[in-house]
Amino acid sequence: MATMTKKSPAKKATKNTKTAKKAYKPTTTTKVRTRSQVIADLACASDVKKGVVKEIFENLTTMIGSDLSSRGPGTFSFMGLLKLKTVKKPATKERTGVNPFTGATQVFKAKPASKKVRARSTKTLNSLVS
Repeated sequence: MATMTKKSPAKKATKNTKTAKKAYKPTTTTKVRTRSQVIADLACASDVKKGVVKEIFENLTTMIGSDLSSRGPGTFSFMGLLKLKTVKKPATKERTGVNPFTGATQVFKAKPASKKVRARSTKTLNSLVS
């Protein structure tokens, strides 16, 4: 009587399926990109779903808001390309002055205190443009 031996399952040829990924090169456009076009291009370039890219931007927006708020540090550096800063403008009193166009005296209204966000490009972004 012959004994039966089990055959081992055939091994598939294992090749390194990860291929070298090409660097993303965006196409230039004559029109301003819309928000959805930016999300679609980033999703295509990084091989992730559009929903993931959208969620990342929403989280980034929340992070910027918390850093620029009154409880945060008041500055946000965006990947070494752009620096956002909160600028506090004090209130101004009502005053009289001379209209530079007509030479007549007039009253300039009082303005309340306000906060503005200023964006400043860094050296890295400037070198990409020039």
